[in-house]
Amino acid sequence: MTSCLGISRWKDMDQVNASGQRAAAKYPGLVYWTHNWRKRGGSERMVSISKRERFYQQEYCGCVYSLRDANLGRVAGGRPKIALGEKYYGTG
Repeated sequence: MTSCLGISRWKDMDQVNASGQRAAAKYPGLVYWTHNWRKRGGSERMVSISKRERFYQQEYCGCVYSLRDANLGRVAGGRPKIALGEKYYGTG
């Protein structure tokens, strides 16, 4: 098992990997793969695939606190609030 969270520059990879290892340790035979997805162009590849497939581009981490804080920062900077479900990779 692994996690896609490690590719984000906003996430602490050590924390993500430690959490995955703790979760895997609860199940005999389950291994958590601590691969560094950021190296060797991993982030660029993720963006390229996301644009090609037109994946949804979430502009916050996914929790209500992050959405709140992101929108507060946007409004303070004169930008519109995040429009949920409307932004996709490759569409501007």
